[in-house]
Amino acid sequence: MAPAQTYPSKPVRIIVTNPPGGTVDILARTVGDHLGKALGQQFVVENRPGANGNIGAELLTKGPADGYTLMVGPPGPFAINASLFSKLPYNPSTDFAPVSLLAVAPLVLVVNPSVPARNLEELLRWIREQGRVSYASQGLASTGHLAMELLKSMTGVQMDHVPYKGSAPAIADLIAGHVKVAFDNTTSSLPHVRRGALRAIAVAEKRRLEAAPDIPTVDEQGLKGFEATPWFGIAARAGTPREIVEKLSAEIAAGLKESETQKKFATLGVELRGTTPDEFASYIRIETEKWRRIVKLSGARLD
Repeated sequence: MAPAQTYPSKPVRIIVTNPPGGTVDILARTVGDHLGKALGQQFVVENRPGANGNIGAELLTKGPADGYTLMVGPPGPFAINASLFSKLPYNPSTDFAPVSLLAVAPLVLVVNPSVPARNLEELLRWIREQGRVSYASQGLASTGHLAMELLKSMTGVQMDHVPYKGSAPAIADLIAGHVKVAFDNTTSSLPHVRRGALRAIAVAEKRRLEAAPDIPTVDEQGLKGFEATPWFGIAARAGTPREIVEKLSAEIAAGLKESETQKKFATLGVELRGTTPDEFASYIRIETEKWRRIVKLSGARLD
């Protein structure tokens, strides 16, 4: 009997490269719930954060290529880390079997409401007047970190990086005023913007968000060409039978098309995708080159 006909015959582990509570975790649990119902087995989410996704990626790539261990992560392990680290415990271009691009979730530049700035020009002026300001990120070499370093390189402002273990603790400290600025995913930041706990300054995309069309982009506020957009994907280990990868991809795409799921993520500014394995593989190749340029411009390096 073909592997896809009997798969899954036991619980499947989904490694999440980020802590609980953020966009990656929410997506992984949404996908896991749908797959569990559709395929009749448990899909158990296991958060294994650290080293910009390297810990989770190594766990995936050192296990068997049987489809019973999957990984959900942001661009880090898929497309960024090869440009950041001189040595990785896995090879991003050969050790993954891409399954599906799950979603794209733009970054929003947000500040604590005590910051006397309502647009990018005012924010940059205030930072220069302060001499130095602390900014939060979801971790070293996260998309939030790289986006802010790119902003610094394009404007010359001085800011001190305070990395956190995920978006949830970073935003908690931003709301409390312990740090003043951050680039954060729409999923975790927009609810706080809507209730007034944070103020949105700009979107790090080329176009405005459908979920928050009143927030202008960084590009339209004077920094032409500025773009740093996170995304989230799911992969198996390279060598996993193709029919299993395609079965997972098809079920995930069906789940992401469900109206309630679409509605849930649209309010958070997240654009759900659900692609074929080949489409995701092509996307990773394009994004690897894009983030390589961003890493180079930002000057970030981890060894």
